[in-house]
Amino acid sequence: MKNTETTRSESRTFFQAQKDKAAISEQREHERFKNIALLRLAAFAGMVILAVVWNKTGIAYWGIGILVFLVVFLILMRKQQEARTNRNFQRNLVAINDDELARLDLRFKRPETGSEFREKDHNYSDDLDIFGDFSLFKLLNRSRTSEGSRRLANWLKNPANATEVGLRQAAATDFSQHPELIQQWEATALLHEHAAKHVGEFQAWVVEPFPMPLKNALPLRWYPLLTLVIAVLYFAGIVPGIAVLISLGIHLFISGRYADFVKLLANRTTSMGQTLTAYSDLLKKAEHAPYQSAWWQVRKAQITGSSAALAKVGNLFEKLDYRNNPYFAIFIGIPTLWDMHCLASLEDWKAVHHQHLTDWLDVLADTEAMNSLAGHAFANPEYIVPAVNDTAEVTIAATSLGHPLIPTAKRISNDFSMQGTGKTILVTGSNMSGKSTFLRTIGLNLVLAQMGAVVSAGAFVCSPVRVFSSMRTQDSLEESTSSFYAELKRLRKLLELSDGNAEAPVFYLLDEILKGTNSADRHRGAEALIRQLHSKKASGMVSTHDLELGEWGATETYIHNFHFRSDVENGQLHFDYRLHEGICRSFNASELMRMMGIAIGPDKTPLAH
Repeated sequence: MKNTETTRSESRTFFQAQKDKAAISEQREHERFKNIALLRLAAFAGMVILAVVWNKTGIAYWGIGILVFLVVFLILMRKQQEARTNRNFQRNLVAINDDELARLDLRFKRPETGSEFREKDHNYSDDLDIFGDFSLFKLLNRSRTSEGSRRLANWLKNPANATEVGLRQAAATDFSQHPELIQQWEATALLHEHAAKHVGEFQAWVVEPFPMPLKNALPLRWYPLLTLVIAVLYFAGIVPGIAVLISLGIHLFISGRYADFVKLLANRTTSMGQTLTAYSDLLKKAEHAPYQSAWWQVRKAQITGSSAALAKVGNLFEKLDYRNNPYFAIFIGIPTLWDMHCLASLEDWKAVHHQHLTDWLDVLADTEAMNSLAGHAFANPEYIVPAVNDTAEVTIAATSLGHPLIPTAKRISNDFSMQGTGKTILVTGSNMSGKSTFLRTIGLNLVLAQMGAVVSAGAFVCSPVRVFSSMRTQDSLEESTSSFYAELKRLRKLLELSDGNAEAPVFYLLDEILKGTNSADRHRGAEALIRQLHSKKASGMVSTHDLELGEWGATETYIHNFHFRSDVENGQLHFDYRLHEGICRSFNASELMRMMGIAIGPDKTPLAH
């Protein structure tokens, strides 16, 4: 593996420089914001003073000055909004780079854990810490919308085929060459508090049929033109004023007739306009992204014009919300039949774009998931792009393989290789020597490799496999099952998966299997399970304290023994966390009990006090 500290210092330097740069820009924009606020206050004061002078002198020309100050006030208001947006954008960049710096040390500041994406009885996610407070999701996640987070979670839970892995790897390399764009995407999404919200209501609305009675009534939205003609005739003295009032009464009737439907739609889509504006801004960045990979080009072709279309429909939803302002409703809404015009425009938009919406949201989600892979690659330049070769036999070959969730200073890396289906590696070793951690190291890097991410290794080659683990089986009060029975159910699932017709074989990680029963039954059961798995489309690793199981495995050609050891030096336990060939001959349970104050006699029985 490359020198970790040297290579990682490059990304650390980048994040610190970006944070410092953004902090300076944030302060500058904040000062600009305050200065414009003072100018706005001065413009408002000018309007008040001129209004007082006009009132005292009665000279109408002072009204021109008031109008000038009003125009200046409105211009300054827009400028202040721009300054606020720029300030918040830079503030977001500060937070993003602060998060990246902490993440380099495996300190996770973001609250999202991905726990909502957990699946009961998933093949490996609970055992391998895919989701949770200290998880692979936390390590990778750079998404800022619900769709992006869900897509990343799906990639973590479902391995891609070798072809898709290759496309993602090329795209992640492409994206990682533009780390500033990844951060700008995040900062833009954070400008919109609604960017992380679901758009399920919008997706449902897009496919809903429009009520036929209301659809037939949409041409009535042009009735205000007739009212306008009647009003002109009234001012010309041709028709009485009652004609205008009757015509406006018809406006009220039309608006009231369909008010319930409009209200229901408006309530369902409250804040939807802001959410869609956020998505529009993100897709605009995607449309102009400079990425060249084949994976990206396919997606870029799907989003042409998407940002403008989403901005348009977002604006229409915001216009529909104007109806909630009583002054707008009285002076504009009713006279123009505003709601009817909004509904007609929304239906026109739906007719043109509804078929493309799924593609747009898919690309947005894919982009955020890819930002996560690319951001991870940029932050960890010492990691390598693994080779996922499309072969039928189980193949894993790695050098300097490390656990991605262990800090660099504490991480011990190992070489490992395995070839062939129907093989089992038995890992023996004393307590706390690293067996379970090593199984998770293999599993996590396989998950990373098959989602298209870089891995913690000097070299890594694997074939497509379906990872399966049984490491943390627990009892369930709800289902009235013991931990032993829960483990049996888990192992039955492994056997069923291994019998399946899926192209990729199963790669299993079993930690201290059948620990809930006596040693004799545990040994017989483990031996029977390994024999049964030998004849199936599966290979894997089994950790155990059972030396007899290791001795039996040494007599079988399809089993290979490895171990982790511990040594007692000067009354202290020492672990090297290195993978060694063969069966472990040193165990430390007695020593650990002595260290915890449980005295053990020479015959291994507790000493009386």
